[in-house]
Amino acid sequence: MAVPRTATRLNPVISRPAKGGVNAVPSSNNSAPSITPDYGRSIGFVAGGIGDQIYHLTQLRALASASTDGRIDIACIHPVPIGKMLAGCRWVGDIIDARGWRRYRPGLGKSASITALASRKYDSAFFMHRSTSFKLVARAAKIPTRIGLTGSWLDRLMLNHALDNAAGGERRALWGHRPFIAAIDDYILKMGLPLDDDTPPIIPTANAKKQAAAMIDGLVQKRKKPPIIIVNLFALDDNRRWPIDQAISVIAYIAARTGAIFLLNAGPDAADYHDAAMASWAALCQTRGDIGQHQLVDCLLHDPSMEKDVGLYHLANYYIGVDSFTANLALNCNLPAVVLFAKQGDILQYRSRITPIAAPIDGQIGSIAPDAITTAFQGLYQPLPV
Repeated sequence: MAVPRTATRLNPVISRPAKGGVNAVPSSNNSAPSITPDYGRSIGFVAGGIGDQIYHLTQLRALASASTDGRIDIACIHPVPIGKMLAGCRWVGDIIDARGWRRYRPGLGKSASITALASRKYDSAFFMHRSTSFKLVARAAKIPTRIGLTGSWLDRLMLNHALDNAAGGERRALWGHRPFIAAIDDYILKMGLPLDDDTPPIIPTANAKKQAAAMIDGLVQKRKKPPIIIVNLFALDDNRRWPIDQAISVIAYIAARTGAIFLLNAGPDAADYHDAAMASWAALCQTRGDIGQHQLVDCLLHDPSMEKDVGLYHLANYYIGVDSFTANLALNCNLPAVVLFAKQGDILQYRSRITPIAAPIDGQIGSIAPDAITTAFQGLYQPLPV
């Protein structure tokens, strides 16, 4: 079932007419294609947590450039928030709700959702992950060209072109604990399509930018224009959380020296962590004269929304925080970022403008020295004109 990018409910949408077949499917050699590929009407399947799903936006945008109308539909398991996040992106077609296909097995009777997918008459499907279920779905929906990563022999049977998980060369180092994702980069580059690191794949809508600007204007008031820094201490995984006392000390150090306003930004599941951080900040402000309570703001108290967050990440100057969905949002908005990783093997640098720092003790973000964080920030920091 498709989800309109601005909808709050899972409503069907009308499909666009297909452009035609695929004119170029790469061979297994490394030669450049003789013609630009034409993927016709295409769909990309993504999986994992919401942060994992947006790893692939630069890749999907490149594939969209060779698809009907310069767009690609996206099948995902967080359709509503991803639809809202990508509402301003012209290269994104329809958002398809793939939650019901995560454990799909053929032979269980005719599925209305498979019939609906088949009726959209896709020419090409791309799989940005190694799981098998979505490949079975695409085959059942009779999508003729299927390209992607593999996790088993069955995946290779489901695909017209199984990507070599060992491909990617130097780009493998950018993908941390998932180096095989570089195989998608390798495929895209060999097809002569651009992996554009300079243009953010996530763009805010005009309304989202207006909402974000109004919030920031209300916080800055008539003070000199300070840098705006998005900060996140929270992740669902306890091992990836930034200890509050250490985080507050780093925020205070930077706030005192730059006059920055920090926007504490995470989802509603972080509410208790936000409350504790704000209480710690208020207590510290009472003992120091060089920082003010206005310099740390809880975004959850300011009419939060996914759309507005995209606007905030485009208007902010920096991101400092843990490896999480918010860090991936920062990267995809081209926000200069200092990202804290729980271990060296987790480091992701798949887009530019990131300074990663790994915990010296695996699974303990608190083992990162505050000086390492402030030094990394100083490497990014450029004073704003008054």
